[in-house]
Amino acid sequence: MWSPVRMMPCALIVAALVLGSAHAAAAAYGAREILDARRHLYDTTYAWSDQHQVMRVTMVDAKARQQERTIELYERRYAEGGRKVLLVFLAPDNLKGTAMLSQERGLGSPERWLYLPRQKRARRFAGQMSDEGLMGTDLTAGELDLMRDMLKWTVADVRATLRGSEPIQGVDAYALEVAKAKQYQRIVFWIGAADLVMRQLELYGEDAVIVKRIRQSDIKFIGTVPVPARVEVEDPRGGTKSTFDVIDIQVNGGFSEDVFSLPLLASPDR
Repeated sequence: MWSPVRMMPCALIVAALVLGSAHAAAAAYGAREILDARRHLYDTTYAWSDQHQVMRVTMVDAKARQQERTIELYERRYAEGGRKVLLVFLAPDNLKGTAMLSQERGLGSPERWLYLPRQKRARRFAGQMSDEGLMGTDLTAGELDLMRDMLKWTVADVRATLRGSEPIQGVDAYALEVAKAKQYQRIVFWIGAADLVMRQLELYGEDAVIVKRIRQSDIKFIGTVPVPARVEVEDPRGGTKSTFDVIDIQVNGGFSEDVFSLPLLASPDR
């Protein structure tokens, strides 16, 4: 089991100053100040360079049939804007050892490889696969990229409006709406008033139909970095749902760059 650490006093002071200004800004101005405060917080106090997670993923299909998988994740961010991610199946046995490696530079499209234990080699993906569910889940690579991009949003990037303050998941939150971002007609998201961490995201397609709902809950702090212990991804149209529960996590713990080596994907010790 993972044991999150409380925010250090100095980080609390910094966060309080930023978040305090966000509270005042919301009352006096609106979306601009909230987005600016959130971006600043994730660029400073909430910033991290690497993380290692083990997650239990529960998938429920439209007929309420359930599948469970265990996935290990390694992720590293680089100063120039690059990023590497490795996902490895730990269970069930028929998927154990299957891995997906993604490498992206500051600019340009990511390169992705899939390793299948039976073939004992890594195969490069064709295309971007941004609309396909990651490892068979309801969460797509495009949605994951969107959630990451949202941390950097300002009103110069999107047309955002503040709908007001609304309670969600038992916490006070700011509800913001963005018109025509990415391929969506409308995006609505709720961020906690006390920490500016997103609690819920709704993505709307044509005819104002919701295509995906993503909830983040049980927010823990690893040092000064907020981590949702549970993420639920729901496809209302298809009637399916995927839930990601964090079993263990280390943030900024450091690990070898060899983790992302293609030849090591075939290592029997992995």
